[in-house]
Amino acid sequence: MATSSSPLLDVQGLSIRLGKLDQNIVDDVSFTLEAGQTLCLVGESGCGKSLTALALMGLLQSPPLAIAGGTARFGGADLLSMAKEPLRDIRGGRMAMIFQEPMTSLNPGLRIGEQIAESVRRHKGANRAEGRARALEMLRRVRIPAPERRLDEFPHQLSGGMRQRAMIAIALANDPELLIADEPTTALDVTIQAQILELMRELQAETGAAMIMITHDLGVVAEMADQVAVMYGGRIVEAGTVDRIFTDPQHPYTIGLMSSMPSLGDRRDRLVTVPGVVPQPGSMPPGCRFASRCPFHSPLCETVPPLRTCGEGHKVACVHAPLEQLNPVDLQETGT
Repeated sequence: MATSSSPLLDVQGLSIRLGKLDQNIVDDVSFTLEAGQTLCLVGESGCGKSLTALALMGLLQSPPLAIAGGTARFGGADLLSMAKEPLRDIRGGRMAMIFQEPMTSLNPGLRIGEQIAESVRRHKGANRAEGRARALEMLRRVRIPAPERRLDEFPHQLSGGMRQRAMIAIALANDPELLIADEPTTALDVTIQAQILELMRELQAETGAAMIMITHDLGVVAEMADQVAVMYGGRIVEAGTVDRIFTDPQHPYTIGLMSSMPSLGDRRDRLVTVPGVVPQPGSMPPGCRFASRCPFHSPLCETVPPLRTCGEGHKVACVHAPLEQLNPVDLQETGT
């Protein structure tokens, strides 16, 4: 267990390599998470968010993927170097994951109640009757209608929203200390999305679990996060409290994400977009991986920018931050 003086999860320098590529596709990722806190990992598809989560859960497909470096200390043990059997004892018990698409994550050949009970029997030593009772309790807890009937139904008999609730029930059945949610509302319509997010907030408040939420939706971030880590090209480029990230973004990529958010007001112009595309694995630039898409790029960006403090509870990996002090003349002199 984490002590009061240490975080629940402490990730330092996590790096992931793909096959024989000479560049890490997730590179030097570091963050901490306190008990009861929610960290949102933000960024567009392909930036390494899900790979980071799968590495923590010990679910990377190896080969071709492999841990290239770093530590992830959870309750005093390093998840990245842990043997398979002790990790299985933690995974599904003390830490659990809600996957992106419940239709492919749930076993289509097992009844919903059995899928929940299986986890309880594995981690709590419950017998069949106790497992079934816990499954029914969890279906009620996630507010699935007619839980006694749903208990014996198969995943294809449930709507998308109910399948996602069933996934949440499986993840929370053993009262985990850490919950990882990978785009848990992507496949749902906006009304169901709001219900699922509200449910997750309520259950987190009840259990005191810490949460890592992976999303590209800044609306979800604003609603759920205590801390935010913005990822680009496999690296964290900005991190801080949700208030600092939203009120004073300092990395050009974060600013681009914020500018691309639609508004509810009178909109006459097109949405702002970030030009260009994310570089492919193995063809990342040697320095800042955002440089080719950045309006402020200069020769200074040819070296890897460290993630440095730029205010209380706020870090950024940009040589030009703070951007408010950026002098256009200086950029011209450096070649921009």
